[in-house]
Amino acid sequence: MSISRKHSYIWLVISFIFLGSILVWDHYRPPLTEKPARSSVPILTYHKINPDRKTGGFGLRVMPADFDWEMQYLKTNGYQTVDLGDVVNHFQTGRKLPGKPIVITFDDGYQDNYRYAWPILQKYGFTATVFIVPHIVGGINAYDYYANLQPKNKMMTWQEIKEMNAAGITIGAHTLDHANLTSVSPAEAQRQIAESKNILEQKLGKEIRYFSYPYGDFNRDIAEMVRASGYRAAASSEEGLVQSNMDPYLLKRIRINGHLSHQQFVKELHKY
Repeated sequence: MSISRKHSYIWLVISFIFLGSILVWDHYRPPLTEKPARSSVPILTYHKINPDRKTGGFGLRVMPADFDWEMQYLKTNGYQTVDLGDVVNHFQTGRKLPGKPIVITFDDGYQDNYRYAWPILQKYGFTATVFIVPHIVGGINAYDYYANLQPKNKMMTWQEIKEMNAAGITIGAHTLDHANLTSVSPAEAQRQIAESKNILEQKLGKEIRYFSYPYGDFNRDIAEMVRASGYRAAASSEEGLVQSNMDPYLLKRIRINGHLSHQQFVKELHKY
């Protein structure tokens, strides 16, 4: 064999090997447009958004200026708000979510949610879920105040709740009286869970799909009562992200309080 023919043969072999490797890689590599399924979603928990220190300490209260900064951070960094149903649907059926979804929730239904939090949410084009205690709507936080746990706070009125609901804020249930569900009888727990849903549906004229456990107090039996009462999902007070394999009635959240600096807020958002 001549040197020139030998070189041609070698190059032919090299070409076949190269072409074969391209075909194998093209067969096994994922399509360029394919994106990995989302594995987790953050749910933030707030209570009071209020500048008045007489309404309580920073364990439950966030200053409006800090809340504004936090919402601005989320907006600037591409987060988009969704509700609990969107998250559950994504993990159960694969329904698409925005690129950086987040759920914002408020427990109890303080009037400052309407006065201070809602205008800031509107400013950044965000929605939220507010968990309401029907028997104290228009009154005060009797469950904390008379137990000497918190100062007196005004709660939202039905008119304020209806206004927020009509504008796209999701309303959820938080029992009738902010009951500690594992400390009452099973029959009373069932009543607190089911009747709070019924009252809110009657007042708002729409289905109430989501529930939050007062004091983060629940067990498997309580979670089953929530499911059996017709709710689609329930938020707990356990810290963490919503994961793809998580029970929809035991959803974890990230608690945000007024003690957090701006840097600590960002750390809390990303630490899980």
